[in-house]
Amino acid sequence: MASEKKRVDDTTLPLLTPKLPRIKDRRGGGDSLIKLMQRIQTGAPERRAFRERRATPRVAVSIDIEAEDGGETVMMRTHDLSTFGVGVATGPTPKKGSRIVIRLFLPDDPEPIELKAEVLGPFGEQGGARMKFINPPVEAVRRIHRLLA
Repeated sequence: MASEKKRVDDTTLPLLTPKLPRIKDRRGGGDSLIKLMQRIQTGAPERRAFRERRATPRVAVSIDIEAEDGGETVMMRTHDLSTFGVGVATGPTPKKGSRIVIRLFLPDDPEPIELKAEVLGPFGEQGGARMKFINPPVEAVRRIHRLLA
């Protein structure tokens, strides 16, 4: 039995692991967390530039809006608007995730734009709502874009 074990050991090869290249740590030194905490405590501005997630920026604009939720129609005014969403600072706050029909009364045409929107959540402590448009028609997007440009 000892001879069998010896024979197996003689035929096995040693395990060779390749040396991996050393990659420089991008996070800086080990004291990067300490430096971050010092910048936060002293009130230093953020060094990184954050990427804007929106496809088009929101523009502060006050436009009449009519929202229809469950058969009830409410008149409101926008706080900000983009080609794909709207913010209303005051008024009722529909339930998050609910889908409503809104009409935007743009100054370029007396005929309002009718859009379906999904409520993303409340605008602030005074109520209102943030909404994104659901599959807006191309002509509606063009009209909003012309207004905001």
